[in-house]
Amino acid sequence: MSNIDLVRDDTKKRKRSTEVKLDRPFTFVKDYDKKAPLFKEIIEKDMQGMTNPLQLMKSYEERLSKKISYGNIDKKLDWLFQNGKVPKTLDGYYHGITVGMKTGFDSYTLLDTIRSKFKIGKDVDPTQLFHATLLSKSTPWAGKNFKKLTREKVSELTSGFDKGNKTTYLGINSFRNEEKGILNNIAVFLLPAIIETDSVAAPIGEKQSSYIYGKGGLFIAKKEKSVDPKAPDKEVMSLNYRWTKLDNKLPNTLLVDEIVEIAKGLCLGKLYFSTAARSFVKDYDPSVDKKDYKYRNFGYFLLMDDTWLHEKNMLFPKLAYKMADDLPKKFTTFCFEDKKKGKAIKAKAKLSKERTVLHYLRDLSNGIKEGPATEDKYFKEVQNLFVSAERPDGVEGYLRGGVVALKRGGFMRKFGTNLTNDIYPAVRLFSPWTGKTFTNVGMDVAKKYIGKDAEYYKDKGQIVLGTNTFKKNFDLSRPATAFIEQLDKIGMVVEQPTKEEKAEGIDLKSFYFMAHYEKSIIPECKGKGVLQFNYRWPKFHTMVPDCYCIDELVRVADGLYLGQLLYATDWEVPYDPKTKPSKYKYDNFGYFLLMDAEWQAIKEFMGFDMNQVL
Repeated sequence: MSNIDLVRDDTKKRKRSTEVKLDRPFTFVKDYDKKAPLFKEIIEKDMQGMTNPLQLMKSYEERLSKKISYGNIDKKLDWLFQNGKVPKTLDGYYHGITVGMKTGFDSYTLLDTIRSKFKIGKDVDPTQLFHATLLSKSTPWAGKNFKKLTREKVSELTSGFDKGNKTTYLGINSFRNEEKGILNNIAVFLLPAIIETDSVAAPIGEKQSSYIYGKGGLFIAKKEKSVDPKAPDKEVMSLNYRWTKLDNKLPNTLLVDEIVEIAKGLCLGKLYFSTAARSFVKDYDPSVDKKDYKYRNFGYFLLMDDTWLHEKNMLFPKLAYKMADDLPKKFTTFCFEDKKKGKAIKAKAKLSKERTVLHYLRDLSNGIKEGPATEDKYFKEVQNLFVSAERPDGVEGYLRGGVVALKRGGFMRKFGTNLTNDIYPAVRLFSPWTGKTFTNVGMDVAKKYIGKDAEYYKDKGQIVLGTNTFKKNFDLSRPATAFIEQLDKIGMVVEQPTKEEKAEGIDLKSFYFMAHYEKSIIPECKGKGVLQFNYRWPKFHTMVPDCYCIDELVRVADGLYLGQLLYATDWEVPYDPKTKPSKYKYDNFGYFLLMDAEWQAIKEFMGFDMNQVL
């Protein structure tokens, strides 16, 4: 329905034609009524001059924010909701906007009393008036994150009531803290009293602005019939906060959100609270008939994916995510060893007060993902950055991980497309990898892990024992973590984290490597100084294909590192560190990132290479 041509014919001949062309059309259910009076009013009147549904939502939000009659906006929102579709998938982060609130109680005598006491017009909802006056321009709510659950976890979180036969997600809300918004700050201050929130590391200390401040308010989401007593047969995506094991607080223990897709990547949501007295004194019981909980609608909201982010920021600038007004130099300064090449890279990167080194890396990653036409060009830029960057002296501790792009190396070049990079977005859902740890060790520790081969490092200077780190999430990656936990049975090192590492979010360590400072083994790097990770030592018993892997790392900014994945493509040659690297035919299979907590916060803020963890 990208072109809707509705003709108004009052005297049996055309008097007026109204045409609305939508760049991003509605995606209603198949049997929606195109002649419905409310729909015709939306299209012929409300959407004049508009090109997409988000602009319509903005106009409704603005209308609801004024202390005047709202007309029948709530009925129009209800019509749009009733004709929306259940979204096919919800993996990842969705940006949120509150459209409006309403008083859901049935006691109209109470509403009349409130209106009379505060001199509020008959057609103005007191709850919406409160929201519009105090919070509409400074709301702390920023969006929701969704991750698929395994059947076992669904059953566990619902105390066995739900067997997980339908696709089910665990979700969590995100909140912003805007320093310049006094009311926002008050709301954020009060949030922990209502919602169990976990703070998110700030990339820029106390100078953060409109940054994702905290996460809280867990819910279980899946396709269900609506709790709305007026539309019990409507299929929706139900976001249920009421399950006891989610440990939510009042009023969230009364809450069920419902969402439907009204345009691709854009969902309209409604908040339903149980108003039954039993809800305040007894735990939620899913076997109780929905109508007995007396769910009532208390408001409307939007969720949208990244494809709507630019439009969202244009329409709702006060709710746009921002970097700080004055980022520390750490985030906008490259660490170059080759100053001449570095100058050219810096010119291309166009760093600014709000554009970091990580933004440039995201641009390169996106360019690679566009396809064969741009892939080689952007891979060359990544390699140029790698060769120009500093040797990463002093690396130690835990660094968070991320992927820039994977590459067709070795036999993969036989495919006409970059199959490795193409399938990564799907495969990463199953990956529990979170980063790497680095510990300076002596020869005694090196011998403990790789035996007599440790003699190789005797005159190599600093020796580093490295591990890859993994997290036990309640999602599709859980089977992969369970598999890694069993790798000790084939002789691989699998260790539990220390107390300090556990606090960093590390649940498991494996795929060990020895690292030292060396010249790159790839001819294209021309003897570049790197930190080289070696997974190939026989005593590690590293499984295929990582037993053929050598990683190399450089520093591109303070606390931000770029690595390249190198695999031997000739597996017939037995490994011996004295053998020339050219014999093994090492090839580049992609680039990854390692970073400190501050850079990780910016990465999460940007949504770069993020299947965001809860």
